[in-house]
Amino acid sequence: MSRLQHPQQGFTLLEVIVAVVIAALCLAALSQVFATGVRAASTSSDYMRAMTLAQSLLAGVGVEKTAADGSESGTSIDGRLQWTVTISPEPTDEGENLVRPPLELKRVRARVVAASANDAPGNRGRTVELVTLLAVPRQTP
Repeated sequence: MSRLQHPQQGFTLLEVIVAVVIAALCLAALSQVFATGVRAASTSSDYMRAMTLAQSLLAGVGVEKTAADGSESGTSIDGRLQWTVTISPEPTDEGENLVRPPLELKRVRARVVAASANDAPGNRGRTVELVTLLAVPRQTP
């Protein structure tokens, strides 16, 4: 029998190399997509932790901590969140009112900086800042 009667079976070396290159390109693209998704999930998680801590700090003013004017700061247990709570008097227009109301307003600002593990050393990370007004009993002279 001659070669013309038996079709060649299997793949040539060139076809195998082309298939491996195409598979490698597809895997590289998929790994980039996966890595981007992991970074986005990490960033989202850090942001949610920072937002939750800021809300907790605001809720604790006047309950766990006194609402005295000033600033307090700290770091989370894992060291990835740095927070500052600032309390200042909120100016109100009392006009010519001779009677002072029994409550005064305080501006409470909670600022949390989330340093992500993906951030470069010089990068400060994402910042969450929440501000609210709190009515507290007025100090009697």
